[in-house]
Amino acid sequence: MQIGVVESVLKILEKAGFRVTDLVETKPRCFEIIARKDDFVLLIKALYNIDSLKSDMAEDMKAVAILLKASPVVVGERFKQDYLDRGVVYNRYGISVVNTATFYDLIVDGTPPVIYSAPGGYYVRLDSEKIREARERLGVSLGELAKELGVSRRAVKKYEEGVDTSVENAIKLEEILETNIVRAINILKSMDEEINEKRDVGLSNEESEIVDQLRYIGVKVYPIKHAPFDIISKPKNELVLTGIKQVREIEKRALVLGKVSSTLSTKAAYIVEKSVKKDINSVVFLMREELECVSTPKDFISLIDEKNKSEETD
Repeated sequence: MQIGVVESVLKILEKAGFRVTDLVETKPRCFEIIARKDDFVLLIKALYNIDSLKSDMAEDMKAVAILLKASPVVVGERFKQDYLDRGVVYNRYGISVVNTATFYDLIVDGTPPVIYSAPGGYYVRLDSEKIREARERLGVSLGELAKELGVSRRAVKKYEEGVDTSVENAIKLEEILETNIVRAINILKSMDEEINEKRDVGLSNEESEIVDQLRYIGVKVYPIKHAPFDIISKPKNELVLTGIKQVREIEKRALVLGKVSSTLSTKAAYIVEKSVKKDINSVVFLMREELECVSTPKDFISLIDEKNKSEETD
């Protein structure tokens, strides 16, 4: 069933002209799809039942989205035993959740949702200026409007200050004021939060040593557990998607890493203990011992650029 959701999302993105990378066969992952259109990047977790999204994956997804300046969205169909409704935004660990129909409306038709789910029911965000302007235009006082709505005068005053309300109250308001007073919900905005560089994602001693080595030369390092890369390195203001796990499937992991970096137009590197024979587009293999010759973030970027050029000419 999850595969069906992924396929639906891919078709929607392709119809809307996005360049996409599908990671559904890659584990672990905090996102199935990464999509880009011009400078806009979407990070998508596609699930049939969104209850299967756990907190650690959500935290990884948010961290990746913040660093990549991407918009994280979960697309699913059910939560426990209930189906998600079309046109409604749900929330899971601070990430917006919609069903595929809502995602289609937004991505293809450009119609954003206006309703969100919260404890107690469905709510909308009010355009306070429109409410005040319509009330004054109709010559209706706060008290009169409150009486027609069946709420307190204080509640109406709160509406004009931008406080959200139930869908039922919003419908009544629009009927009385004869105008649309509901604001659309922007679920595609990028996240703007601080990320802890010391995130505990269970690195091995060997992997921790590589991270410490990068930090020693001044590179900011953000470990990620559920992704096709193990860390996001940030030398100066540039991002490098970086693999550090010494596993048998290094070449397979590097292929996926290359797909992601190509979609995002970012640098990608894999730090290895032993040389890798296979050349992989977009990914630079760095021997760990080469880091010993690097003393600044600028040198780290230069090393990646030099090796990339040498691989292109080979």
